[in-house]
Amino acid sequence: MSETFWTAVGAIGGTLAFGGVIWQAQLTRRTLQVSELVAADAIRSRLDSQAPDVLLSMEPPPWPPLAWTPSGMPCSPWPNGHTWHFPRDQEGANRLVPQQLLTLENRSGRRLQVRFEGDLFTVEDRRPAEPGVMLLEAGETTPPVYLQRNFTIKELSENYRAREDGRELPHQVRGSITVEDDRDNGSSDRWDLALTGCPVEPVPDQDGLWRIALPHLTEGSGRRTLDYSLLPPRQRVHWISRAQGVRLPAPAGAPTHT
Repeated sequence: MSETFWTAVGAIGGTLAFGGVIWQAQLTRRTLQVSELVAADAIRSRLDSQAPDVLLSMEPPPWPPLAWTPSGMPCSPWPNGHTWHFPRDQEGANRLVPQQLLTLENRSGRRLQVRFEGDLFTVEDRRPAEPGVMLLEAGETTPPVYLQRNFTIKELSENYRAREDGRELPHQVRGSITVEDDRDNGSSDRWDLALTGCPVEPVPDQDGLWRIALPHLTEGSGRRTLDYSLLPPRQRVHWISRAQGVRLPAPAGAPTHT
């Protein structure tokens, strides 16, 4: 056979050998990736088994909605049949307080730290107080915590118009709860809370006159106008080191939060 033939065979062999090296490298890299995923899943399962057992309980918002008062926590609804005239009564002390009551129970055997952020309040001397950071002993339950914020009738009317237009409601009550124990290599649970709605509505054929939403024959009480959750989703972060801010990567496709 000619020298050209053997040169071509050598070139093909070299190409195949080079391709084999690349294939072997890719196979090794995939094996390492699989091993890392298996190890991460094993760590995640261990941290899940050791995570604090916490129960978040939330009540439906009170209806009729509560009236704001500058002297303390809301204690009673507006009188039945009360109306507001725009623009005379749309602002000032004419405010409603969308509110949800919640508690957090530590059902684990460890002390927990609970961090409250946003529109969350406890009651001290009949006045709202920000709970901030709270330690929760094993078997202990938090005092009542209120997710609440006061809005003027004008702001709530803007929510009504936004819903009519299919837009996101601009005025919302928001808060978050984060729970963690004292493990550096542990987990944190977080709940993001939201409450909104349009509890006031215009009075038909009465320009500039608004009232509390009336019950509907088939849709039920005016609470139907509120958007809230009794079982908000829990978000869990697994830590390689919480002190150093190093997280265990979340599974592919899992939601994350900052």
